[in-house]
Amino acid sequence: MLVQLALIAFALSGLLSLAIDIGYARLTQSQMQNAADSAALEGLRQRDAVRNPANGNPIAYASDCVRRAAANRMVHWTFDDDFDYASGDPDYEFGGGPVINVDDGVTSVHALQTVTVPDPHVYKPDLQMNQPNQVYGDMVSGRFCYTTDPTPSEGGTYELQDIVCTEPQRATGTYSRSDFNPNLTVPGLPATLNECPAPDQAPPNPFPAGGTGNLTGVDDSAFLVRLRRSNDFQTLANQMEESVGSSGPSLPLTFGKGTTIHGNDPNSDYSVRRDGLTVRATAIANTRPAWHLGVPQANPATTALAPFIVSDTCVASVTGAAVAVTVSVNPTTGNITRTGAGVPGCATGAIVGRFVANAAALRTAGAVAPGAGVIARCLTSTTLLARYSPVFSVMATGPNRIIGFSQVDFVRAANCPNNISAPFNATITRRVSTVAASNASAIVSEELPAVAPAVMTELLNKNLVAAGQVNYGPVLVPVLVR
Repeated sequence: MLVQLALIAFALSGLLSLAIDIGYARLTQSQMQNAADSAALEGLRQRDAVRNPANGNPIAYASDCVRRAAANRMVHWTFDDDFDYASGDPDYEFGGGPVINVDDGVTSVHALQTVTVPDPHVYKPDLQMNQPNQVYGDMVSGRFCYTTDPTPSEGGTYELQDIVCTEPQRATGTYSRSDFNPNLTVPGLPATLNECPAPDQAPPNPFPAGGTGNLTGVDDSAFLVRLRRSNDFQTLANQMEESVGSSGPSLPLTFGKGTTIHGNDPNSDYSVRRDGLTVRATAIANTRPAWHLGVPQANPATTALAPFIVSDTCVASVTGAAVAVTVSVNPTTGNITRTGAGVPGCATGAIVGRFVANAAALRTAGAVAPGAGVIARCLTSTTLLARYSPVFSVMATGPNRIIGFSQVDFVRAANCPNNISAPFNATITRRVSTVAASNASAIVSEELPAVAPAVMTELLNKNLVAAGQVNYGPVLVPVLVR
């Protein structure tokens, strides 16, 4: 009978461990994953947040500081009841799973351990900003690429992989990945700034002048955020490497201690009985061309729409670099024609675009591009900076369609012709691709055009600047990819 009771106790311990130990590990991972997802999106959304007031171009180092601080705050807010991190979450205990402290116990099976619950009794992550972009940090900027390998994407074996995302593997150690290659070149801070301001500090206004680098290239097109409850940084105070990475305590076994799980393995640095369960949550956000723009808002202000549309081939460049096109505007028809030297797909005299009656009706890719323009007088066609312009393309079959959006400047010649019906000169500059901080989405809406599958495929390929398609320097938005 006693033998049977002992066997039943072992069996019940195993069942309870599956229900409770594994259960709260799964719950912890889910809570941490929610925070990581939101933080990755926010970190990429703010990639180009700080602009040079003189030209509107992103300031790399300032934007990098701002976005990493925003990701930190997003995680704080996820696990806080009143959005005041300093208050200590007085009414509720929101966090990334419970915190249970246990001592070493006795012998290698760690029996007779004493369990205590600290205050707070949940894990409150405080992600480090990792502006040096260390591979193992809490936040890492880099390049993402899809892989078909069904095995886990992260591990020390990938350190030996020669090529990741078409480039030499730059990651090292256990945080190397097969689908994400970190950028080892980071924006340089100005001489007057030693490091990014802490997330709970107000950033300088304006940021000090200077700094080097940029974040608009493909090597900074993705943003990874990781939360972990492990033995990482265990020898450091608060399990944190200042300004680089952090970890919460691992989850100790409770009922699992009553099973036949082995004690310490002298040949291993890890023992689940001694070290507990490791829980990780990793999220990667990647840029994607916008499919839909929201209605421009006044408070808070969002980017306004240009009153014209432009042709993809006339504003394209192979690398996505900014393109300046000198044009002539016919005030009667609203047509915009190229006056400077031609390029493939947009010869001198070609239609670059046209002024339209209602640009707000063209805020979704797939819309039919208007075939005729509207009156655009010189005196009323004032200089426009950093506007979103719908971009149209000639489709293989059917009418021209909007395939996406670019950010453009329209600078009219200083002097207008005496004859209001005479054409006037201007310059349209398509800016480099930047991430829209708000009011734009890559979600393919339910308002898809009623077209043949081949046309829809062509439309998607052009929107995404797929292989063989022209790079029209699209407005970008962050999407979760891992």
